[in-house]
Amino acid sequence: MARFRTIAGIAASLVALPAHSPAFAQRADDNAIADAEDAFGSNDGGETLGIYSPNSVRGFSPIDAGNVRLEGLYFDRQGDFSPRLVEGNRIRVGPSAVSYPFPAPSGVVDYRLRSPGEDAMLSGVIQANSWGGALVEIDAALPINDVLNLGGGASFSRSEYPSGNNADITNLAAIAHLRPTAGTDLKLFGSRTRIADEDIYPIILGNGAETPGRLTRRRFLGQKWADVETERYTFGAMGRTGIAGFAVRAGLFRSDNAVREGHNIFLRAAPLGAPADRIVSTYPGRTGVSTSGELGVARSFSTGAFEHRIQLVARGRAQDRRYGGSIRRSLGSAPFGEADYVARPDFDFAAQSNDRVRQWSIGLDYQLRVQRLGQFSIGAQKVDYSKRVTTPNGPAPESRDTPWLINATATIDLAAAISLYASFARGLEESDVAPETAVNRDEAPPAIRTRQVDAGVKLRTGGMTLIAGAFDIERPYFGVDGGNFFRRLGVVRHRGIEASLSGSPTPGLTLVAGGSFIRARVRGDEAASGAIGRRPIDVPSRKIVASVDWRWPSSPTSIDATVEHVGRNTADRLNLVDVASYTTVNIGLRQRFAIGRSTAVFRIQATNLFNAYGWEVAGDNAFVYIQPRQIAARITMDL
Repeated sequence: MARFRTIAGIAASLVALPAHSPAFAQRADDNAIADAEDAFGSNDGGETLGIYSPNSVRGFSPIDAGNVRLEGLYFDRQGDFSPRLVEGNRIRVGPSAVSYPFPAPSGVVDYRLRSPGEDAMLSGVIQANSWGGALVEIDAALPINDVLNLGGGASFSRSEYPSGNNADITNLAAIAHLRPTAGTDLKLFGSRTRIADEDIYPIILGNGAETPGRLTRRRFLGQKWADVETERYTFGAMGRTGIAGFAVRAGLFRSDNAVREGHNIFLRAAPLGAPADRIVSTYPGRTGVSTSGELGVARSFSTGAFEHRIQLVARGRAQDRRYGGSIRRSLGSAPFGEADYVARPDFDFAAQSNDRVRQWSIGLDYQLRVQRLGQFSIGAQKVDYSKRVTTPNGPAPESRDTPWLINATATIDLAAAISLYASFARGLEESDVAPETAVNRDEAPPAIRTRQVDAGVKLRTGGMTLIAGAFDIERPYFGVDGGNFFRRLGVVRHRGIEASLSGSPTPGLTLVAGGSFIRARVRGDEAASGAIGRRPIDVPSRKIVASVDWRWPSSPTSIDATVEHVGRNTADRLNLVDVASYTTVNIGLRQRFAIGRSTAVFRIQATNLFNAYGWEVAGDNAFVYIQPRQIAARITMDL
């Protein structure tokens, strides 16, 4: 409670600031629907939108694959960015990825810094929700002179989660934005996130025939001592300039993620109220540290109707991880669906494993823009990858790969409002990490070779943009075998179609809608023998999202609504357990008003309004339920 008395005091101080405080017009204008470029996925002001997310694009995870960018620059992220450091992200697939040098087969998630501008700014957010959570955010910017602008932010929250667990989260960030000369831009930044006393939600282990019985949500079924503390640090420098007619962009980043002793609770599914086994898997902590960066040098020139751009790009990362050493203990049985707390067992941890990844690449990308015809590009990268793993039993053989990766893209303008796009890409990406349910949890296989082909059409008319296309992605398939060991089981292929419709058909109305339909299949000896099914787990067959935002002309009030449908899924390696589809509805309202000369917005939103129930797949025959209805209210003030 002391923490939240402090939060309340900070909030009161924000409200009490004089009306002549510098105007800060950023946060009050946050609107994920109105700001969306398409329906493929975005985050603005903490609200997510679209059919894809940083953890799921066309059935794969750009985060796990290592396809993270920070304002277009390569970044090997080890933990979530602080929301005080970044203001949102965009998912880059289809036509939005065409302009990227060396597009990634599993999609790209591109984050944006909260860069301070040339005006003094101060903004605050106060939020509470129906689960008992609370949040205070403060962001500020201060221009020092014509060259230097400083910015920073802090947030404090008591976060409440769907499973009845909670955590105290502190975020701090600082950014310096320098413009020493015309055409030169430099940003220096750092952030810290501390997650304290995070209670761990239980994972439900199914019976192998059906999904678990319906549980009462927001009832904590874990153990009060089974918590975890996490520290994350992000530092970096990035900039751009022009030298002798060449455009130069560069970034150097450091990402640290450290978890102290942690736990996972597993509950065996049973009829509600019947005795069911419980297991805790405890590990002595884990760390991930990476230094990564990119240097790009480009030259643009024209010859008649042809515009050329040649870009040389070098990327690298040095990543070190410590993981493993987990111990499993039985917690005895308890009535399924009911809380039953026991004393913490004693743990004598085993030795841990360490892995070391070094990866470098250099590539050349050529782009050609032809007036009234379109844009074409081709690129080639040479990659040098090595991974060394040291286990408690000694070092494993070193993994090395030195592939050539080729990509090509094309956009053809059939008319001013109609264009076709297509791309081909090969990549060297990270595989998924072994899940909590595997006996070798947290183990990361060596990088894998992937490939993607996609094509589609983009139409623009009446203030609306329609994108429709098809994709075909192939990569090695990793999953758990009959011994619950995570390893390569074959090759997986995702073929599907996707569509996005976005824009404003009439003043005040914004529509963002899209859908993705995926046919995923596994092939190889394991699938042919029947040891695993032909459908990979946790790849929903479809996802459809439609969002609308309406603001009456000259009115300070706007309303919004989102409908999201997630299709059927497969939950186990034998394809015996199907997860039913579900549909959720969110509604919200924004009311803009003035406090003196300052701007404020009251925002209230109900997520999963009709309290739909559904299951998400957390591993082979493992489940967590979707979040229940929540009502959140927030006030954003630009002072």
